Amino acid sequence: MNSKSRNSGIAGQLRRLPTPVALLIGVLFGLFFSRLLPWSTSTATWRGYNVVAKSRQQSRQPIQLPTVEQRQRIFHLLTTLSPHYTKECSRNTQPLYQKQAMERYAPLIGHKSPSRSSWLGGFGMGGSVEPDYGAGRTIRDLVSSEHKYFFAINLYNSFDVIPDLFATLFRVAAILGYHNVYVSIYENGSTDQTKALLRIFDALTRSVGMRITIRTSTRRRGAFNHRIEYLAEVRNAAFGPLYELREGENEVFDTIVFMNDILPCVDDLLELIWQSRTNNAGITCAADYMYHDEIGSPVFYDNWVARDINGTALENAPFESIFHHAPSNDRFQKHLPIQVQSCWNGIAVLDPEPFYLPPHVKFRMARIAEGECSASECSLICNDYWNAGYGRIMMVPRVKLAYDRRVFDIIHPQRRNLTAIRGYVRMGGLPDDPRTDPQDRSWFGPHDRLFTEEESEPLEFTSGPEHVWCWGWDGAGDLEGPDVDPIWERMSNKSTNADAVIVRHVRSLP
Repeated sequence: MNSKSRNSGIAGQLRRLPTPVALLIGVLFGLFFSRLLPWSTSTATWRGYNVVAKSRQQSRQPIQLPTVEQRQRIFHLLTTLSPHYTKECSRNTQPLYQKQAMERYAPLIGHKSPSRSSWLGGFGMGGSVEPDYGAGRTIRDLVSSEHKYFFAINLYNSFDVIPDLFATLFRVAAILGYHNVYVSIYENGSTDQTKALLRIFDALTRSVGMRITIRTSTRRRGAFNHRIEYLAEVRNAAFGPLYELREGENEVFDTIVFMNDILPCVDDLLELIWQSRTNNAGITCAADYMYHDEIGSPVFYDNWVARDINGTALENAPFESIFHHAPSNDRFQKHLPIQVQSCWNGIAVLDPEPFYLPPHVKFRMARIAEGECSASECSLICNDYWNAGYGRIMMVPRVKLAYDRRVFDIIHPQRRNLTAIRGYVRMGGLPDDPRTDPQDRSWFGPHDRLFTEEESEPLEFTSGPEHVWCWGWDGAGDLEGPDVDPIWERMSNKSTNADAVIVRHVRSLP
C-alpha cells in the first residue's frame, strides 16, 4: 500500500470518529500547542467597556518604577506639549508661600521623601522631580502613605485643556505616590481631536507608572433624551473602574477627585484634598469662573448647582456679590472655607463611602414621578450625601478655576511692584502679608497668595436647611437653560438632623 492510500485510509477512520470525540481531540491538541507558544493575553484598556486586564491593573502586584531620568524626560515632553496655562502656576512664587505650601502639603506625600531634594521639585519650587530609588526597588519599598485616590474625569471636545490637565495630574500623582493614584477618563461624542490626543497621553501616563483607564465612545445625547439622565449616565461611566477594581481586585479607594475639563494648578488640587481630609468632608468643591461680556470681568459660574447653607442659590456675579448668606459672604471675601448645602464648581473631592456602602449613591436624574424637582445630577448627589449622613459639604474660595486662558490670566495675574499698581504706596506691614498687601486684598490676586491661620482651622458644620432653591430642567433637546419655574423644595428630614454632619469616615491627615 503506497503512502497516498495509507493517508486516505487514516482520514477515513478520523471521519468515522464520533463528533464529541473529535472535538475533545481538537481541544487537547490546541491546549498542547498553547503551552509551547508564547501568546500575549493583555487587554487594551484605553478604548471600549472592557475590564482592565490583570497585567495592567497591577493593584496587588509590585511594579517596576521608572527611574527619575525617565520621568524627567516625560515631564520635559509634557512641557513642550503644554505651552501656555498651568506650567506658570508655580513659577517665580514668593519664598514664603513656597515654605507654607511645603509644610502644609507634606502630609499628603505618598512616597518616601528623599533627604537630598524637595518634593515640590517638579513645580518650579526647588528640588528634583522625584528621587531615583534604583532599578531593583518596587512600590512596596516606597510607601509613605497608603491613602488611595481615584481621579474621575469626563471629557468632551477638550483638545485645548488635555495637555494642561495631564501635566497637572502627573505632578500631583508624583506627590501622592503613583501607586496610590488611579485615573479613569470617560470621553464621548467629541468632534475635535480629543480622542487622538488621549492616545498620546495614555502612553505617557503608563510610562511613568501611573494606572489609567481611558474609555471613549461616539455616543451623544439624542434629541429626545432627558438632559440630566444623559449627564448622570456619562458621569457614572467614569466610575466604572471604581467598582471593577473593588469586585475584581478587592481594591477600594479612600478619596475620589471628580474633575471637569478645567485648568487646575497643582496646589489647587492639593488644597482641595488637604481641606477634604482635614475636615473629613463628604464633598469639597472649588470655585469656578466664566467671563461675563456685559460686565467685562469674570463672574462665578456654577450657580445652577451651588447653594449656600440656607439653601439659596449663589449668583453669576462678580466676586463680592456671590453669596446672599451674610456669614458665608464674609468668609468668602476672606478666602476662608465655607460650609454650603451643595456645590460642584469644576472639581469636587468626595468621600467614597456612600458609593461603596448603602444606600450606594450614584449620579441620577430626579424622581419626577415622585414630585422631586429636576435639579442637576450634581445637586442631587449632594442631596443624597445629606440623606446618607455625609452632609459635610464645603467650598474652598482660595481655589479659583477657569475653563479658558482669558479667565485664567485674569484670576491669576502676575505679581507686580505694588507702587506701580493704581498708585498704591505701602504704609507698613510685611511685603508678602495678605492682610497688609493692597494687591492681595483684591479678589483676583496672584496665585501664590499667602495662607492665613484661619484657612487651617477646621469648619464647624451645622445641619442642612429645610428648603433648597431649585430651578428644574425637565425638557429634552437643546434648551439653553432650566425650563421649569423655580421653587423652594423641601428637603428630607434626614438632612436637617445633626446626625447628617457627624464624621462617619475618618480620612484625617497624619
